[in-house]
Amino acid sequence: MLDVKTLKILRFLNEHPDETFSSYQMEKCGVPADGETLDWLYKHDMVSRYQDEDGYVDPYDGPDYIYQINAGGRSELRRQQHFEETEERAKRAEIRAQNAEIWAGISLAVSIIAIIAAWLK
Repeated sequence: MLDVKTLKILRFLNEHPDETFSSYQMEKCGVPADGETLDWLYKHDMVSRYQDEDGYVDPYDGPDYIYQINAGGRSELRRQQHFEETEERAKRAEIRAQNAEIWAGISLAVSIIAIIAAWLK
């Protein structure tokens, strides 16, 4: 699934669906939004990217961009949430299975003690 940094960006943009943010603005809001991750999100159709009309155009790096979550990003967030919920259910099931084994062991020990106690009478 997605790494933590990518998820933070998508979740942040999803919280502000009608707004656009530059990487600088996201950084100021505490979201680690580096160009490589934003490019990856754009190439995988999870965010829309627009050239920032007020932004600086670096002759070497190109223009500044602003980003907004799109349908692909929202879909990926739902998929990630489903994955996390499935993982959580699996962990709970494993814990229940371990508890059942413990109780089975305790029950067996009590039964053995009861049989020995009845035999000694």
